[in-house]
Amino acid sequence: IESFVRFWRRQLAVKDQNNTYHMQQLIMTENSIFDIFDYELEKGDPKAALTNPMAAVLTRKTAQKYLRENEVIGKTLTIEFNGEKVDFQITGILKEVPKNSHIQFDMLISSASQPEQSFTNWDGNFLYTYVLLNDKSSKHKLEQQFEAFLNKYVGPVFANYFGEDKKISDVLRLRLIPVTGIHLNPRTNWEIEPQGSMSSVYIFSFIAILILFIACMNFMNLSTARANKRAKEVGLRKTIGAYRNQLKIQFIEESLLLALIGLLFAVLLIVFAIPLFNSIFDETLSWDMLLHSKNLLIILGITLVTGLLSGLYPAFYMSRFEPAKVFKGGGQSGKGRSSFRKYMAVIQFVISITLIFGTLTVLRQMNFIQTLSLGFDKENVIVFPVRSNSVRQGLEAFRNDLTGSSKIIRVSGSNKVPGDQTYGDHIFTRKDNSEDVDLIFLGADFDFIDTYDMDILEGRNFSRNFSTDRQGTLILNEAAVQKIGLTPAEAMGKELYSTVFETTGQIVGIVKNFNFKSLRREIEPIVIMLFPDSNRIDNISVRIVPGNVKETIGFIEQRWAKFFPGDQFEFNFLDSRLDRLYQNEEKMKNIFIVFSALSIFVACLGLFGVAAYTAAERTKEIGVRKVLGASSTSVFLLLTKDFTKWVILANIAALPLGFFMLNKWLQNFAYRINIGWHVFLLSALIAFIMALVAVFFQAVKATVANPVTSLKYE
Repeated sequence: IESFVRFWRRQLAVKDQNNTYHMQQLIMTENSIFDIFDYELEKGDPKAALTNPMAAVLTRKTAQKYLRENEVIGKTLTIEFNGEKVDFQITGILKEVPKNSHIQFDMLISSASQPEQSFTNWDGNFLYTYVLLNDKSSKHKLEQQFEAFLNKYVGPVFANYFGEDKKISDVLRLRLIPVTGIHLNPRTNWEIEPQGSMSSVYIFSFIAILILFIACMNFMNLSTARANKRAKEVGLRKTIGAYRNQLKIQFIEESLLLALIGLLFAVLLIVFAIPLFNSIFDETLSWDMLLHSKNLLIILGITLVTGLLSGLYPAFYMSRFEPAKVFKGGGQSGKGRSSFRKYMAVIQFVISITLIFGTLTVLRQMNFIQTLSLGFDKENVIVFPVRSNSVRQGLEAFRNDLTGSSKIIRVSGSNKVPGDQTYGDHIFTRKDNSEDVDLIFLGADFDFIDTYDMDILEGRNFSRNFSTDRQGTLILNEAAVQKIGLTPAEAMGKELYSTVFETTGQIVGIVKNFNFKSLRREIEPIVIMLFPDSNRIDNISVRIVPGNVKETIGFIEQRWAKFFPGDQFEFNFLDSRLDRLYQNEEKMKNIFIVFSALSIFVACLGLFGVAAYTAAERTKEIGVRKVLGASSTSVFLLLTKDFTKWVILANIAALPLGFFMLNKWLQNFAYRINIGWHVFLLSALIAFIMALVAVFFQAVKATVANPVTSLKYE
């Protein structure tokens, strides 16, 4: 290890020039962060920027926001730090951190500002640790040394929890993860930034390739469909001495040229589409990403491969034409071409139906998540983050003032609220049998259960009428009761000792299980501990009367300004916080819709061309049939029945493929829908209607044509 850095992220209030505090993302770290991540300072000394207590390094954007001066080194910023307003000295200005960086922040502050005892306990897991290895280091060999390291330093701290017969390395393992492998391959909880998904990248790349494949099949299909138009050209070239390989090269070159022209149009489309894509899918794609040499080579390679594959079959097919048969008017046998077109049409619609099936399933799952009962009422609840001691100290007066209004139903304070990305877990010991149990922890005041409208199954709520509640009171959910090995009735009155708070709490109530995390996971055991005072409160939850929300928020803002002047007023709705847990799924839903629409459009485009060619090929046949008395309806059915067969066959093939793919995706959720037959039938119906629309115009055109004109055709 050449160097290492420890840091943790906090959201703290920073005072601007108008004496108003604004929340900023701060990272508390050591000076070695510049060695690990190669951050570059515009101003200041990188070797000494964060070595002193109360030192701060700002990004250029943050410096302009707060100081609006050219010379800022040595200036101070007032920050609400550990409950007090502290002046931090600016020791550096950092160049902007790229938006696709692993870590995002507004400011760095020195970890030397934190008391040294914060780093002396081996049972804390609040730090992110990054190490820089030299070129000769072996990741595997270094990881092998971690077992002895854990047993020596961490083991003694947890010896009481696991007993003498088990080592800490039996239950805890340290791993080294490359920084570049974190974002798309999340392996742990509590990552410093929201994570992406490599599986999503694979899924959408695969879908994009499928759509490109449909376009290639369309090109091959239409090229062979109009082969007779070029039969005489091929025959003439062969007659005057052209070799078959020369003709193959000519047709492949034509296909490559079309692909390159398509690339130019695609580039123009991307320039205009990127802003729209970013706004719809909340992404930060930029044109600059495509200008990297590696990406340019990939794009050019895909273009050439597309042109080559699209042109191979038509080149081999048309280069086989025999001049003698061509000039006699015999052309080539149509049976092979007809079969090829059928196969291509079936494959196209298999892909399209599968994407429609996937879109409908994703929509149903997302609707299921958004409407599923969570064990509490998420509607009409506004959450206000608490960042300063002045808000904590004034919470009771603020609560009394708000609840005096007819617009407000209930006000509660807690350290966490449903939808938070992270929850801490604590070791609790049963006083009756000294058994240790690990439970998720949530601290709340007297009004939390009522504010969130949770169901009490056994016992009672926290109550100001019981003086003993202030001495230590607990409410557990069903999962927690089950984990400690009791029934709800048996749990009542039992005492649990918290090793973190060094206090004993009595269980006074059991609430129905509620989903405080994502529905991808089963409900975990949680203990709600009463915080009778507000010094540990990090969130204020306000349940409002349904109706004029804008007016109610305006009222709360006025009261906030009265009680907490200088503290930033910020809020979010609880249902929106919960929806953010499924941002990736929401993006997947939207992208599925776009891809499905695009695949259907491309498939129907090809079907339209084939239908036009088929109608033209059967012009004389249609004329003869109408002269002999065939009705317009029978002619219409004649032209559409083949396409109907293709779509039916595609539906049969798409059924197992769709079920397999969607079942794999739904396994990410602990609470999921069942894939019903009605979804598949609806997908089939949509595909059938789209196919019918694609061939309808050509079929009607051929049906209403004058038989005399049809018989004079060619």
